[in-house]
Amino acid sequence: MSILKQVVASIKEGDALTTVALNSDDYRPTSIEIVKHLLSKKLGGIYITTTRPSGSIIADLKKVKADLGDLYFVDMISLTVGGETEDPRTMFIESPTMLESVLLNIGLLERRIKSKRHFVMFDSVNGLTIYSEKRVLKEFINVLANTMRLRKSYTMMITVEEQTSDALASMLKTLTDRYIENTDG
Repeated sequence: MSILKQVVASIKEGDALTTVALNSDDYRPTSIEIVKHLLSKKLGGIYITTTRPSGSIIADLKKVKADLGDLYFVDMISLTVGGETEDPRTMFIESPTMLESVLLNIGLLERRIKSKRHFVMFDSVNGLTIYSEKRVLKEFINVLANTMRLRKSYTMMITVEEQTSDALASMLKTLTDRYIENTDG
């Protein structure tokens, strides 16, 4: 079963939190495919980016003709690298080390979403390992996961398999309702 079909099944079965482990070759196209599909099914969304500026992701989504009308971003990169910071659908965080700002901004953006159902995509957990020590990152992921579960927001944590330590994978498997990995079928 494809990654996309597994994500759709996860939503239909009522999972609150799913980890999607992608190999580095599939990471970008699969992430974009998932978001485009969920938006086409009239779900609103919040895309939290730690790997690339939101402007780059918006450009990728426009290339595949995704409907961006009900998609918002929490961008943890642009202010750090001097990227564009004028997009009105994006909340920019000063530094990827300011993890507490992510939850605050998700809450603010959830109020803007018009759809009854929405998703939160966290792209990627590995990106935060560059900026945070293990203990702080684990605490943040735990708080994020359980906060989103209480808010009944379908949340996906994207991780790159080759960059995921055994400890991080184990923690994600423990916290999430479903752990989806690449398969050849």
